[in-house]
Amino acid sequence: MPRSSILVSEGPERIDHILKLRNGNGKRVLDRLKSKRGKSRPANTVFMRLVYMAGKGGVGKSVCSAATGLWASQQGKKTLAFSMDPAHSLSDILEAEIGDRPTKIAENFDAVEPDLVAEAEKFYASYRSLFRALFEMFQFEVRPEDFGVVPGVGELIFMDRLYDVYMQGNYDVVVIDSAPTALVLPLLKLPDVTTGVVTRLLGMKSRWTGIFNMLEPGFGDSIVTEVRRLRTKAETMRNALIDPEITTISVVTIPEKAAVLESERLIKTVEAHDVTVDSIIVNHVMAECDCDYCRRRAASQKGYIEEIRAKFGDKQIALLPSYGEEVKGEGLGQVARDLYEKGQLKL
Repeated sequence: MPRSSILVSEGPERIDHILKLRNGNGKRVLDRLKSKRGKSRPANTVFMRLVYMAGKGGVGKSVCSAATGLWASQQGKKTLAFSMDPAHSLSDILEAEIGDRPTKIAENFDAVEPDLVAEAEKFYASYRSLFRALFEMFQFEVRPEDFGVVPGVGELIFMDRLYDVYMQGNYDVVVIDSAPTALVLPLLKLPDVTTGVVTRLLGMKSRWTGIFNMLEPGFGDSIVTEVRRLRTKAETMRNALIDPEITTISVVTIPEKAAVLESERLIKTVEAHDVTVDSIIVNHVMAECDCDYCRRRAASQKGYIEEIRAKFGDKQIALLPSYGEEVKGEGLGQVARDLYEKGQLKL
């Protein structure tokens, strides 16, 4: 049975009811629970935790994702590091061969790097009737293996794979090594956009279902079934994204002007979609040094760190030093300790 939202003290029928939090009616069910109990959550509710590491490219998201996954697993939580960046780097950082299926890294710790080409073929097969209708209508031909390069489709494919992970409920914590900012923002908007488009399509089904059925028996009915399935998945992930007890985003940045400004824009955009940014990780903070170059760099970094604290004092803010070498493998343990053992962040 999935573990992502189970009331431990309830009986089987009640558990089945709570599991419906994952379907399109999840938010309404949750609102009724809040109203009934007068609390945001019952105290003994267990949820899968989705932790997104977001930020511009090159600031250390993958290192923070791997270190967070390692720390969570060491606390006894079954953890998955899930790469959403098409340019996967978890394999290099974890010094392990990671494939399209979850790979064991350590006790309680798996990692996966979905193959976008393979996922695109599976995604196309799952919605074959819908895409056939759309592409043939506009006389647009796309090979299934190239489907992932269509603008916006890659994010939809990753969302579909993450939905499977979420519904299977095999993990307590899923740490998502997200793509650079420009790619993660469409992902956050995707559930709402998909739900709106699909709802409009369903509203028009009486006009075109019969026409498609005349072209090929059952074709129109298959399209309706696929559209409904897509909407259910989009609504499920939307409800998970906006629930701060399920999903949170940690923004990783460095104390430089461009990175800080981009992080500020990211936080504002994410929170405008009702998704919680829980923490900010400031990476590559220089240690004290007597040389003139280091003093000037440290003074500049201090100004940006103070700016971050002033603007986002309501969030957890963690500082990571510049470790002087590439962080990977056993070095991730030190990053995990600096973030969590020292109390800078809490999962």
